[in-house]
Amino acid sequence: MVDFSEILLIGVVALLLFGPDKLPEYIRQLGGFYAEIKKAQRQLELEFNNAVDAATPKITHPSSTVVEIARKMQISVEGKSEEQLLAEIDSAISKNSATAPEAGKV
Repeated sequence: MVDFSEILLIGVVALLLFGPDKLPEYIRQLGGFYAEIKKAQRQLELEFNNAVDAATPKITHPSSTVVEIARKMQISVEGKSEEQLLAEIDSAISKNSATAPEAGKV
């Protein structure tokens, strides 16, 4: 960490090297460079986060209604998204309707 005496020493050396006329101009340029670097860093961080978000699959937690229906149908709900549970429920219903006799026919 830089303490006050080190900053003061750097300021005195800069004043002796560049003089009182040019030093404010150089400090403004340095501030501009710093601002550009911070802006580029924020932009890079934003692009990185967007790429990570796009690559990470979104897992939606199933609603309590879907969980209740799945459990009543004896379908395991652990670690499954709502979409997966709905697909399994639909599949189970399709299997049951295909094997069950049609209503009214004996």
